[in-house]
Amino acid sequence: MALPNVTINLENGNLGRIAQSDDGVAGLILTGAAVSDKLALNEVYLINSSRDIARLGITAENNPLAHKELTAFYTETGDGAELYLLVVSEATLLSQMCSIEEGSPLKKLITYAKGRIRLVGINRLPPDEYSADTTDTGIDKDAVTAATAAQSVGESFARKVMPFRCLIPAAGWDGKTDKLYKPREGSTNRVGFVMACDDRTNKTAAIGQMLGRAARISVNQSLARVKSGAITAEGWLTNGRTPEECDAMLDLLDEAGYIIYRSFSKKNGYYPNDDHMGAPLSDDYSNLNYGRVADKATIYAYTAYIEEIQDDIETDDEGNIPQEMCSYYERLIDNAVAVAMQGEISDFKSYVDPAQNVLSTRRMAVSCRIRPRGTLQYIIVNLGFENPAIKQ
Repeated sequence: MALPNVTINLENGNLGRIAQSDDGVAGLILTGAAVSDKLALNEVYLINSSRDIARLGITAENNPLAHKELTAFYTETGDGAELYLLVVSEATLLSQMCSIEEGSPLKKLITYAKGRIRLVGINRLPPDEYSADTTDTGIDKDAVTAATAAQSVGESFARKVMPFRCLIPAAGWDGKTDKLYKPREGSTNRVGFVMACDDRTNKTAAIGQMLGRAARISVNQSLARVKSGAITAEGWLTNGRTPEECDAMLDLLDEAGYIIYRSFSKKNGYYPNDDHMGAPLSDDYSNLNYGRVADKATIYAYTAYIEEIQDDIETDDEGNIPQEMCSYYERLIDNAVAVAMQGEISDFKSYVDPAQNVLSTRRMAVSCRIRPRGTLQYIIVNLGFENPAIKQ
């Protein structure tokens, strides 16, 4: 028998879609080089501002990827954002960073932060001798393997009530779409592929930038929210070309499920196109914002009920839960989730069925439903002339 505990099961398929908090606490796993007496490889550092970049001895010369990603992150969030940094050797593959093996960089990062991390960015600047295998996937096959591994790690920590979502690079894109891997056909709803690039020289994905935007906004808001402002004045895709140069492919890349840059007429700069995760639209958590809402509700649900574990309760003549106790348990979670997430969800309802014989099972099931806030993606304006002399 497993130890008594509160188990949170996220239901899926229900959307019908074709105070200081930990919401924005983030982690970065990057390849790089050690800096004598300042930055060690395979060690987790907690940083809180752009000033920590210099404190760790990180420069554009000795650690171009880490310098770029950390600078981009704090440009988005501003100083004060909590970020956990883990730098690994330059030869480390993305799949090795995300491995399900004990002691892998991803597991080490989450364990070190004791479950505070909600968002993880993973990126790699490969050594010159590295040759990406893009034969069947259009992007580095190692990134696809890494996403599957990160999903498994994410699910394992979610079962421990330490949920997080990942952003990984769509690295090595060859600029072709005929055999391109489609994240929307995958099953990694905790992992998104970033094809937007903020370093044309090295063609590295804008992981720190997107991670910073996610850390700055509310859990219910999309990365692509226009009111959040342009995310960059200039940008590329991971093939080193600008969005304008790839204009004919942008719709296809968006439909495939990649996070890319897009622009709007009459507005300056680039914006994220969406916050796709590697899962089909029929998956309720196929967008980062919906997944983050569910993760936050999971934390509050666990907090609401953990004090009730191993407590003794009244039972009725049939060994079931009395109605007044059902109402009590409903209020516990209603207050925890609905109040704490006001403005981030549209509605929250819970129900405890009194026909549960706790004498026999020693278990209580609680049914919870979140009605999320919608994301307005399309606005259709029908505009025409009117002649008052002509009756319609």
